[in-house]
Amino acid sequence: MILTLLLACGDKTAETGTVDTVGTVDTAETTPDTTPSQTEAGEIPAVLVTGAVTWTLEFDETAEGKGFTDCSYTREYAGTQYLDMDYLCADCVVQVQGTATMTEGLDCYSQISSSASTERTEHWGWSDTAFYRTGVEQGTLGELSAFTPPAEGEAGTIGWESESDLTDGGVMLLTATGSLSWQTDEATLLPEPWPASPASYACGWPTNDPGTLTLDYDLAVGETFPNVRLIDQCGERMALWDLYGSWLIMDTSQSDCGPCRTMAEGAEAFVAEMAAEGIDVKVVSFLGNGLSNPYGTPDETTHTSWVETYSLTDPVLYDQGFAYALFPDFVTEYTGESFGYPTWIVVDPEMNLVHGNVGFGSWDDVGDVIKAN
Repeated sequence: MILTLLLACGDKTAETGTVDTVGTVDTAETTPDTTPSQTEAGEIPAVLVTGAVTWTLEFDETAEGKGFTDCSYTREYAGTQYLDMDYLCADCVVQVQGTATMTEGLDCYSQISSSASTERTEHWGWSDTAFYRTGVEQGTLGELSAFTPPAEGEAGTIGWESESDLTDGGVMLLTATGSLSWQTDEATLLPEPWPASPASYACGWPTNDPGTLTLDYDLAVGETFPNVRLIDQCGERMALWDLYGSWLIMDTSQSDCGPCRTMAEGAEAFVAEMAAEGIDVKVVSFLGNGLSNPYGTPDETTHTSWVETYSLTDPVLYDQGFAYALFPDFVTEYTGESFGYPTWIVVDPEMNLVHGNVGFGSWDDVGDVIKAN
């Protein structure tokens, strides 16, 4: 069953600076063991990555007639492994976040970007066979090329190319070539990302994870909704699977989205109405950092205001790119609608995904989905 889309906020991308009435998402041999053994304290030594990439720009005659000239620029990269956002690259065996610093060619880069900064945040990652990257903090890593991971301390080759139409006319061919190396740093310890649930949560959430579910970040109807640990309104990391046993409305919202606010305004009354009918429902909100930075994490003031304005008593989670990484592809394929805010997904008491929807009409629509299932 697909509900009629009534209203949704578009997500405004950082790269295009545009926003639609109904949002669209605009967004490129065996591996050596790179997962160090866990320490007795429940901490894991981090993988540190260094690398460098030279980008070569080649323009066709039309672009050259507009004043573009062939050139190149170079960035050096240094990053540290993280373990708590594996959903940004489900196929990666290692993911790192770090700083890419332009060491030469800023004049070249200025032909295709208005940014004057020589530094940017980048995520790098790799699987057994591919290299992944994004220049968006907490954004989904995209597969760029085939890759053979090097042994520790050795350099591996990375490279890819793409062709783009220029706004001013003409075509640009971008070719990137570089190297990557990694090493384990025993002095940089990462906390275990999946510790056991606490005996109780400060906010009073249940701790019902049955311990028999399989983690898979590929959203599909009838499959288990993936687990994640995100910080709640009590400042504590909550594991989503601890809500096992209740009907769950997984809602992704932005504080500057009008329909999101309308949905939040009626959430508590909806939960109470369902409880009166003997149906245990919880509305789990993934709050992002606004339509201009949907993959970002909101500040405490924004988060607290959201909770207090609508007197929300169910989990309101500081999102860290989780919903933006997983919801768009699923809901667009399932509904045929372009992704926008709010988008909500219904999950049954056994954590199986049963429905997804873009936009918000009324809470009756949500209730109908639950009752039909």
